[in-house]
Amino acid sequence: MKSVKASAPGNIFFAGEHAVVYGKPAIIAAVERRTYCTASKRQDDKIIIESREFGKAFAFLKNTAVKQRTGKQELFVLFDLIESLAKKHEIKKGLKLKIESEVPVESGLSSSTAVLSASLCSLDGLLELGIKKEEYFEYLYPMQVKIHGGKASGSEIISSALGGYNRIQKIEKEGKTMLDWRNLGQQSLSVVIGNTKVRAPTALAVGMHIPSLMKRFPGMVENEFEKIAAICNEIEEALKKHDEALLGALLNKNQAILSKLGLSHPKLDDCINEALKAGALGAKLSGGGWGGVMFALVRKGDEQKVAKAIESTGAETIITKIGCNGAKLCE
Repeated sequence: MKSVKASAPGNIFFAGEHAVVYGKPAIIAAVERRTYCTASKRQDDKIIIESREFGKAFAFLKNTAVKQRTGKQELFVLFDLIESLAKKHEIKKGLKLKIESEVPVESGLSSSTAVLSASLCSLDGLLELGIKKEEYFEYLYPMQVKIHGGKASGSEIISSALGGYNRIQKIEKEGKTMLDWRNLGQQSLSVVIGNTKVRAPTALAVGMHIPSLMKRFPGMVENEFEKIAAICNEIEEALKKHDEALLGALLNKNQAILSKLGLSHPKLDDCINEALKAGALGAKLSGGGWGGVMFALVRKGDEQKVAKAIESTGAETIITKIGCNGAKLCE
């Protein structure tokens, strides 16, 4: 039975998370930690999804609609993806997806987006649908909105699809959500990612906390989001100049704003403070906040020292690079 394997990277928000949901720019970097999806055809109408992290889910493809969904509900969003592809491309036969991931779940590394992007890439390769990477947003944005509790920018989709660094801004036009994005190239930078192991569902911070702040303190939130937008512009220029020291300082400024908005966590603060004391150029949370991961930008050669400092808080670390390739088929 023919099968096609593909991978897509996780992402970190270099700057701009939360603000990007409200029309401000964000800078997102692809992380060299990837999710892998193997797609294969079936001769019947059954759909099987297997995930090392979540288990299994089952359904049936009936006249391009996915019916009788059972199993792990965390995987049901992939049924939505398959149904969308089935309706657009008249897929009639069953499919199997096998998901394996290096990206920690609910950690701030865009684990769900990596799964969706790797799945779309493998299905595109298997079924020869001819979907361009620039079109991934159109296919995957409705699923990301569902995952994030009704609020999402879709910006991570561009990063997982294209890789490298991307400046992204959400635009609402004629009732339709679109992204204005610009790829800033692939520049390898060393980071140490600290996983607090505090599970932090994105829907809580994105879908509940920030909307609540917006209702109660709209002026304050808008002011802080404008500051984040300015930081994103400065980061774009610093990337062009390969100025790692300035990049680190800008990360620290963004973290201070996120903390003011109530998005940090004592565990995140511990990791960030220890990383900075150990010589990191800068450090901040990534993603929704309230737990999950932080990352520290480090000079080459300082990775182990900073990792040990972060681990002293009880966190797990990943030493890796950012600015890597986007979604791609595996050879």
